[in-house]
This record gives sequence, structure tokens and C-alpha cells, in this order.
Amino acid sequence: MALRESIPASRAEAELLIAQRNFGWKQPWNSIQRNKDILRSEGLPLVVELGRAPLPTEFGDWTYYAFGDRTEGSHHEVLVFGNIDSGSLGDGKNVLTRIHSACRTNEVYHAVNCECRKELHQAMKLISEEGRGVLIYLEQEGRGTGISGKMHQLNGMFEWDGGGTKILQRVDQQTGERIDTDRAYRDAGLPSEIRDFDVAGEMLKHIGIESVRLLTNNPAKIAGIESAGIKVEPVEIHIQPDNEIIACDLRSKAANLGHHISEEHLKLNHD
Repeated sequence: MALRESIPASRAEAELLIAQRNFGWKQPWNSIQRNKDILRSEGLPLVVELGRAPLPTEFGDWTYYAFGDRTEGSHHEVLVFGNIDSGSLGDGKNVLTRIHSACRTNEVYHAVNCECRKELHQAMKLISEEGRGVLIYLEQEGRGTGISGKMHQLNGMFEWDGGGTKILQRVDQQTGERIDTDRAYRDAGLPSEIRDFDVAGEMLKHIGIESVRLLTNNPAKIAGIESAGIKVEPVEIHIQPDNEIIACDLRSKAANLGHHISEEHLKLNHD
């Protein structure tokens, strides 16, 4: 009976629900701040723990969490190195931590236009070697614009060659410069960075973290975690770019988003 009651009672209600879903797919960030304000005004948490389980990996054994995000309805994941129930986080202070946003095109399909997979693996390796730490994996595809936004970004950055057999990076016809991720989002009328890291701070507090050594070059991540009342010591993490596409994007992150990336970090990896 409860299931039946959740079904829209009329065609108008069904059409409204579909319209809301369509809007959510295209602009998933749009309602986040409003929902966040409502939850906080009611004294409710932004995230809810859905469960935890042991997870053996190539980088050691971890405690694997799933969280529900009440601001947008998505799921996020947290990995704590070791058995958290046996005190693997210790006093929760100065914990080596990585906040990582989902990037299926690179992490699953091995796309060559970003370094996300290598950053993810490097962070897990560093945490494993330290013997204590946390990885937060946020469902924030396309810098928070979602899969739909990422499609616009990829279409703006790449095109098939004249023969339709090879993909080329688009070039600005006036300047001759490569179209990078930041430019592709802006050309599509989308924000080039709309991720919200407040939920990451709440998840860290939920598992007992008081201060972190944060593996990041991104000042927005630092600010987001500090806003949750968690002390942050930034620890830069750098991956040598494998190609000019990635080098171009890293240069853009430094210039347009304030990431801590120097020319030394833009030298191509020739291994």
C-alpha cells in the first residue's frame, strides 16, 4: 500500500515529476543550496549513513561506507583505511585524507583527457603506506554538472577528424589555443566548477575526524572542509601529465580555478 501511495495520482502530477527529473539531470546543482538551507534550518544532517562493510583492495583492507546525500538525492562513498571499529583512525587528528569526485570516463573507460584515475590510485597508495587515512568519493561528475554537463564539455573540447576516424582536440580559430575543460563548460553556458564540498565535511565529522592533512591542489576543497569546522593542512598531490590534453587542462586549472600547479608539474611523463 505504501508503494502505491508513492505513485503520482494524476497525469499532471506525473508530468510535473518527469519535468523535475529532466531539470535535475540537466542542472543537478540548481536545488542543492536551497535544500541545504532547509535541512540546516530544521537541524537535520546533509548526509545519512546507509551502511558499511569491509572491503579488500589492491591498496590494502578498508572500511567501506555508503552515504545518502539529502541535498540532491545522490550517493557518496567513504573508504577508511583499516577497521574503523578497531580504532584505525586513532584520535581522528591530522588524518591523511583525499576528497575525490567521480570521473567514470577516465576511471572506468580510461579516457585520456584527465588524470583522475591516477590521482585516485596515488591517494589510496599514499594512505595505505601511511597506515591510516580516509578517501571520500563524491558523486559529482563533470565538476558537479553531472553526466549531461560532461557531455556538453566533451562535445566542446573534441571533434572527429575529416575522415571521421580519429578524435582531435578542438582549437580556438582566433587564438590557435586548445579548447580546455574550463572553456568548454563556459562555451556551453555551464559553470566550469560547481561542486559543493560541504557534504564531504559532514561525512568526515560523522566518522570522527577533527583535523586532516588534505591531499589536494584545490583551494575550494580546503575552504569546504574548513567550513565544516575541521582543521586542514594542505598536502599537494601531483601527477605528471601523459599528454598535451592533460597538460593544457592542468594549466587551465591553475589559471582559472587557482589550483596550486606550477610549470614544473606540467612537464609530460615520457615513461
